[in-house]
This record gives sequence, C-alpha cells and structure tokens, in this order.
Amino acid sequence: MTALDSRRRKRTLTAAMAGVVVLGAAPVLGYFGADVLRNSKAGTEAVTIPEVPFPSTPTAVLAVVNDQQDVTALAVMILAPGTGRGGTLVSIPTNASRAQTMDDLNVPVAASFVTGGAEGLLGDVESLSSVTLNFNAIATEADVATLLEPVGPLAVIFPNPVTNTDVEGAGSTLFPAGPATLSAAQAARVLTAIDPTQPETGRLANVRSVWTALAATVGSGLATTNAAAAAPTNFNEFLARFLGGPVQVYNDLNTVALTGAANPERLDVGSLDRASVVFVMAAVAPGAMIAPNPNLSFRIENGLTDAEVAAAGLASYTSASLSRDVIARLIFLQSNVVSVSAEIATLSTKVVPDKTIVFTLNEVQPAEEKDFVALYGPVEFRRPAVAYPLVDIVVVIGRSYLAEVKKNLDASAVGSTPDGTATTVVDPSAATVSS
Repeated sequence: MTALDSRRRKRTLTAAMAGVVVLGAAPVLGYFGADVLRNSKAGTEAVTIPEVPFPSTPTAVLAVVNDQQDVTALAVMILAPGTGRGGTLVSIPTNASRAQTMDDLNVPVAASFVTGGAEGLLGDVESLSSVTLNFNAIATEADVATLLEPVGPLAVIFPNPVTNTDVEGAGSTLFPAGPATLSAAQAARVLTAIDPTQPETGRLANVRSVWTALAATVGSGLATTNAAAAAPTNFNEFLARFLGGPVQVYNDLNTVALTGAANPERLDVGSLDRASVVFVMAAVAPGAMIAPNPNLSFRIENGLTDAEVAAAGLASYTSASLSRDVIARLIFLQSNVVSVSAEIATLSTKVVPDKTIVFTLNEVQPAEEKDFVALYGPVEFRRPAVAYPLVDIVVVIGRSYLAEVKKNLDASAVGSTPDGTATTVVDPSAATVSS
C-alpha cells in the first residue's frame, strides 16, 4: 500500500464545458458574460470582523488498483466534524475524465496511476473531487482485504453480475447478480474485478454496493477500532477513526458519456458534473475545498424545504437540486463555491428570508447589483457581522428565488429572452464539465 504525505495545494484549473443541456435555468445566462463577476470588488475590503472557522474535516482517498495498475475503485472519505469518528464516503467513477482544459485529451482517471504515478493520481483525484486530500492510500487487492478485515462480513446486493477477465483474456463470473455475503478478501476481489466487455457503469454499481454494505456493517461505529480523539497523522489512523463512527455513503456522482470529437478513441470515459461534486464536497468538507476559478468565492445557505420548493410549482426540483442550480450558475461564471449549508447561519433570525440576501463587506456598485439580480432575481445587500475562511460573499437563498426559477423555466419553455427576442438558452444547472 502506497501512502503519500499530507499537503495542501490550490490547483489552478480551467473547467472545460463538455456539454450543456437545457433544464430551465435563467435564459439571461444565455448571453450573460462569463466574466461578469471577474472585476467585482465585493468582499475584498480589508475589514476585521469575527471569523467563524469551518469544522475540522480531514480528508483521504482510497484508490484501489488491480494487477495491471489500473485504478478500479475510488472513494474520497471525509471525517465527521466534532467527534472525529465516522464521516462521509463519496464514490468517484473511475471512468471520469481527468482532462483539465478543453485541449486535454479525455482519458479516464483509471489510467492516472499508470501514466502519472502516485503524484499524478493524487492530483487528478483532487481536481475531480474539488478538495485537498490530507491522506491517501493506493491499495492492491491484498491491501484492501487487510483494511476491510476489522469490518467483518459484508451483506451486499449486486445489481449486476461481478465479472472479471484475467491477463490472458479468460473471463469468469465471480458473483451473480443478487444478494451475497462477502468476506474481506471477497470484497477486495469485487473492488479489483474488471471486465473490458462491461461498461464502467455496470462495474460501478457493484463497487458501490460494497461501499453501501460497508456503511451498514459499520453501523454506529466499530467498537474494536482504535479511534482516539487526536487528529490522525497517517492514512491508517484516519481509517481507524472513519470506521469508528457512522458512515454515510454518497453514490450519486455519475459521468455523462463523451462521444464524437471529445472522445476520438471511443474510450469508456465520461464527464463529471462539477456542480454536483461541489454541492457534496462544499457541504461536508468546506475547509478542504479547492477554489480553482479566477473570480470570487461564495458560501451558499439554502434552508428551503422540499415541500416549499414543490409548492412553488417546481415539481422537478428539490431543495438540494435548487442549491445545485445556484452553484452551477456561479461555476458557469467562473466563480467558486467553497461552502454550502442547508441551515441559515449568517442571518441573525436563522430562518429563510422572503428575499435572497447577499452578504458582502463592500458597497455594491449598480453594475454589480444588476449582475446579482440577473443571477438570483430580487436581492437585498447587507454587510456581514461574521466572516468565513476563504469566502468573499455569502448568499442566503430566499423564497423570491423560487419565483425566479419558475419564471425562467417558463421562459425557457418558449425559448425567449425577457424582452421576447429569440435566443439559445444555455443552462448551467445541467452543465457537465471535465475538471
């Protein structure tokens, strides 16, 4: 097992738009300048106000490699704040493109270890996950079996047959679709099994069934795990603390297949939706977020409930997808989102406001005010009483944003701008990017 030293790096990346689909975001974004906030001075004034630190959430990645050194499973883990036991496991598809610009070839991250070694793999996973990784391990099948041994047998339900092809090209079925009870060694075998005839989406579903079973087996935490209160100093200590408390698994990051000129070699490679990645990571690990874009960094607070969203006539939205929509608009405009909260913390009342509130230290100029209105509809500007690390602007989503999204959905349905002229609607809320 190879472990790399902890480090913090801020990678400068260019998000390459791999595909944009209309889902109903503001038609105005079809002609809204991508550098609309680039020259904004909001949030840059040197004013001393109390800073609210983000909780400590150490991060790590487990990269599983097979005998051919292909990466067959990726899991980014974030330690829970407060107790430092348990946390969140985010499954990363190994067919996600590692391209960082429009000019880069779209090659799956599964090949990163072969072509770039441990350093190359770490850099690519940090870029894909949008977080700095404090600890990591590149684990063989035997290594994984050792790591999973304290967990015990895993009760899994495979959605697809687990198939494998050896180095001589002989294929076999390791497990049929359906329920199975796996030892640590068998679970490790599933994580390294690979069949060139099976698309990654099929493999990934089986890999994720192992992660789900892991969380269920860990339950409230392994009593035998040495999960001391002190912060971990290496990957093994991190894993001990991670397994020492409840583990939640996020299996919803998926790729969109790249075709045509974006994938001339017809590889099994796809693009990750960066807004979805940022939504997850900025919620569970704000202190570890990478801010790759050249513009300002935002914190988003959205306390709206699913019931309130549905009552506004947004049947295809949830509160979470509404937050993702806000994030996508900012990413589309080359800004950063480093913190996302489902609770209202910055507003003194702690309740959802009627009108979206933008907290910024600087006086907002008329042109900047117009920019924010184009993003969120009616807004109110306030000076913050507290600050957050690396955050320039805090946006507290109000109920007015629901009406704005509904209006834009209706406008996009008829394909027109607010002044009634025809336009091509660009919807960043469904944009897929290679990062």
